[in-house]
Amino acid sequence: MQDIKAWEKIRQLGTGGQSTVHLVRSPQRVAERAKCLAAIDRTLNSSRHGELALAIANYSREDKTAELGALKEFDKVRRDGATPEERIRREIEILGEGHANLPKLLDNNADEKWLVTEYFPNGVLESSPDLFKGDGLKALKAFRPLVETISRLHDAGVIHRDRKPANVFVANDGGLVLGDFGIAFKPEQSTRLTVTHERVGPWDYMPQWADTGNRLDEVRVSFDIYMLGKLLWCMISGRFRLPREYHRRDEYDLSRMFPDDRSITAVNSLLDACIVEHEGDCLQSSKILLKLVDEIIHMAGKGLFRNADGEVELPCLVCGRGVYREETKSGRVNLLRYTNENVQQGTIFVRLFTCSVCTHRAFFAPGYPNEAAITIKH
Repeated sequence: MQDIKAWEKIRQLGTGGQSTVHLVRSPQRVAERAKCLAAIDRTLNSSRHGELALAIANYSREDKTAELGALKEFDKVRRDGATPEERIRREIEILGEGHANLPKLLDNNADEKWLVTEYFPNGVLESSPDLFKGDGLKALKAFRPLVETISRLHDAGVIHRDRKPANVFVANDGGLVLGDFGIAFKPEQSTRLTVTHERVGPWDYMPQWADTGNRLDEVRVSFDIYMLGKLLWCMISGRFRLPREYHRRDEYDLSRMFPDDRSITAVNSLLDACIVEHEGDCLQSSKILLKLVDEIIHMAGKGLFRNADGEVELPCLVCGRGVYREETKSGRVNLLRYTNENVQQGTIFVRLFTCSVCTHRAFFAPGYPNEAAITIKH
């Protein structure tokens, strides 16, 4: 455990209701720069020009990301009397478990109310509104690891309660990392980080059933699921405020914003199960949410999407612009099956589909959708 003074403050990154965050240099980089200064002082009036130039270059070079950190100091006194020590101990405990898609904990001192995590130079999702805008599949692929991490946290009894774009970091590889566990809830711990009449959670992201005006005695996983739904909507819309459960209203409907994205219908169905007015209608398990996300990604990867009626659609194998629509008639087709020894002839039932754009016709087996289509010329 280092002394906080070993981390050299560079500039302030942000401030909140409980803490202030600074960009800091690691103790190793601080020590290296100190050695460079000593070398500069030692060789400044000597003929060792090469050593002097090297010391100046090493001192002034740009810091590597691995040499930086984000120092979070819980330095504000809350009006409700909640102790910052308890909040930072909770955050240190959760980050110290090393879950995937959480910031790495680099240093900490709960008694002195500070911690240092890895630094993300790309900032938070709120600062990159166009990163996933209008691309449902790309957003879902980035969203999936977050859901998986939340699911693992739920298994460990942790409910985050503060999911919003301002608390999601963008990693160097474009992946997303969950941050800020200052108000995370662990049911087995007797100490509550909120008091009576305190409303916890981001105003635009928390579910309405959690806004009771009093502290909730039972915090459930559905709180996080509701907020995850709003986070996904923000990622795709490129906007960071969705009032209430208005994702189906015209001005907030993703299918109206991006009519050419065929994954949006499935995304909206997913949002319908998360962003709900009544808690009983919300998905009750993050594992179920993860399974639904996986299903949409899997189907989209095969070019399969569901329409507004919930039916699976397959893009035309010829023009790629239209989708196959089933005709009212169906029938049989002769099937030749070749083996090493002979040719066997049989009959199978098929369903006839026609492309909505180029009128290409295709036969599909009864278990449509099926990639192994038997096609005929149009």
